[in-house]
Order: sequence, then C-alpha cells, then structure tokens
Amino acid sequence: MTDAGRDLERSIRGLNWTYALMGAADATLLPYVPLYLAARKLDVLQIGVVLAFAAAGWFVAGLAWAYVADRTGKPEGAVMGATVAAVVVSLVLPWTSGVVAVGTVTVLLSVARAPFTMLDPITLQRLRESSRTRYARIRLRMSAGWALSAVLAGAGYQMLGLKFMPFTYALMVGLVGAWCARALRPGATRQPVTPAAVATRRLPAISTAMLGFTAACLLLGVSTAAAQNFVVLRIDFLGGGALLIGAAAAFQAVTEIPTMGFTHVLTRRLSHSMLFALGSAIFMAVFLAWALITNPVALALLKFVTGVGFALTYVAAVLIADELWPARLRATGQAVTKSVMFGLAPIAGNFGGGFVYATYGPSAMFAISAAVVGAAGVAGLLALPAPKPRAQPEPAVTSAALPETIPESAGP
Repeated sequence: MTDAGRDLERSIRGLNWTYALMGAADATLLPYVPLYLAARKLDVLQIGVVLAFAAAGWFVAGLAWAYVADRTGKPEGAVMGATVAAVVVSLVLPWTSGVVAVGTVTVLLSVARAPFTMLDPITLQRLRESSRTRYARIRLRMSAGWALSAVLAGAGYQMLGLKFMPFTYALMVGLVGAWCARALRPGATRQPVTPAAVATRRLPAISTAMLGFTAACLLLGVSTAAAQNFVVLRIDFLGGGALLIGAAAAFQAVTEIPTMGFTHVLTRRLSHSMLFALGSAIFMAVFLAWALITNPVALALLKFVTGVGFALTYVAAVLIADELWPARLRATGQAVTKSVMFGLAPIAGNFGGGFVYATYGPSAMFAISAAVVGAAGVAGLLALPAPKPRAQPEPAVTSAALPETIPESAGP
C-alpha cells in the first residue's frame, strides 16, 4: 500500500469513530427533546413552535458555516468548534425557567449543533480518490453508536428523570470534541484555498434538477419531522415512557445499519433517485400505520421499518447532492440539502404537525404526513429520472480519456 493509501485508511478509521461517537451523543438528546419540553410544562402546540424555531436556527447557521467552510477549505474546524458550543449551551439549559427561556436555549442548542453537518462533505472529500459508495459504510457507524446509546439513555432517563438529559449530552458531545481534536484534521487530499480561487468563486447556476430535488427534500423533511417528532409524544401519551422511546430510536438505528451497508449493492441495480423514492414509500406506509395504531409498543416497533426508509433516503440524498453541485462547493451543496431536509422543512413540519395534532388529533396528522412523503418520492423521481444506458464511446475517444468521461455515479 502506498503512503497515500495508508493516509486514507488512517483518515477513514478516524472518521469511523467520529461518526460512532457523534451518533452516541445525539442519541442522548434528539429522541427526547419533545419529551423534555413536555416535562418542562410546554403543551403540544408550544413544543411544535419551539421545534420549528430550532429548525430555523439550524437552517440558517448550517448554511452560514458551509459558506465559510467552502471559502476557507477547513470544515474540520467548524465541527470541533461546534462541540465546544454544544457543551456550553446544553449546560445552560437546566438552569432556565419559563416557556420562553427554555424554548430560547433549546433553539440556541440547535444552532450550536449546526456545523456537525460538515462531517458528510469532509468524508466525501476524503473519498474523492476512492469509491463514494464507501460513504454509506462509514455513515452506518453513526447508526450503531445511536442504537446502543439510545437504549442506555432511555433506561437512565426512565429511572433518574429527564432532568439529567442536558448533562448527559454535554458529557457525550465533549467526548466527541476530544476525539475530533485528535483525529479530525484537514485531509491530505484537500486542495489549498488561494485568494485568487476565493475571488473567482460565484454562485453556481441553479439547474432544474437542483430545484426539483430540493423540492423533494423539502417535502420529505416536512413529513418526517412532523411524524417522527410527534410519535414520541404519542407513545408517551399512550403510556410509554423514556425507555420505550429510547428503544424505538434504537429500533430505527438497528435497521439503518444493514441497509446502509447494503447500499453499495443496491446502487448497482437502482439509480439514486429510485432509492430516494423507495425510502419515501416505506415512510408513507409507516405513517399510515401510525394513523391507525393506538398501542405504544406497536408504534415503537414500527421504527424498525422507518430505519430502512431513513437509510435509503439519507444516503441517496447525500450522493445526489454530491453529483449536482460543483466540486468547489461540495460543503455548500451538502449543507443546502441537509438544511432543507432537517432545517427548513422541519420549521413547517414541527409547527404544522403540532397545530394539526392539537386541533384535529394524531390520526389526521400522521395521515397528512403520509400523503406529503408520498409526494416527496414522486417529486424525487420526476426531478432525477433513472439514467439511460451509457452509449458506447466514439472511436476517436482514446482509452486514456475514458476514466474522465464516466461519472462517479455510474454502475460497476
């Protein structure tokens, strides 16, 4: 193995543990935020409003950090800085009182976490000389860390109370920061950013494919934010507790892992847009089931199925964004996709989901979410139709030029 190959493998080992630790940290916080807010005496509509503002802050901050990362070429610094900010804000949360104060600090915590989206462009950059399908096998480490941590955190919160959630998350995200300081250094393959290169950068032309796929991501994010966040409250209101909610989060991660590990096989037979549509169809079936089921254990068990849908749509979205955006704006492209799915869309999903849940009941909210996610799958297919079989090269094209003419998303 060459020195470059050894450096790549060393870098990937560091990323494997970064994803695993990040998943473990997030699992102590994200599944329990609605439940924590309810414990702090916020009603369903207020929880929806707080989650919507948190998504808005995450959306703006994520785009801003991506812009900075693309201009400086150093997204790793943004990730390490975010771990420090997340520790500080999470430790402030327990000392707040009142709806406004609790909501404001919850929003600030979401803003502090926004640069964590830089992990994906960092990984894709380091895989530039390797197969991008390897991304899914790296990303599944986050699901593995999440699965184990979600169950342990749920059990702990069930016994000791949700008041320990901010302290637990601060400890876990602090461990992520310590690891990143050791392992997450600028990749050797990153091109230096010169003043001339910065000066000549312009916003890319917005293609029809970009707009269409962004719309599909928006619909997907709206529906999943509403359904996934408020099923937590549904489980709790029907008699489930923090342990069952943590187990439900783990159930999803358990099926994400093999699905992501199998993605490189699926991409040989299906286009990325087909994977996105298939994942959307799976979400639609689960949301319809949630509209009809009133048993908290059954609601939680269906999370096994949502794990497959999430793995397919998430990996497909990352790879599609990497294809659509210019090479010099990889971080911005990933941030736009993530910000739409997990920032802009949840603004509408959380607020609208809270309003519909409080006004018309959970069944109506889940049924509407199912319709919206179905539309997302259709939009994804229309925006990015399956590629036609590649034509044979003309005789004038030399064999030395062939590697440059074959897109990275092509089959084997």
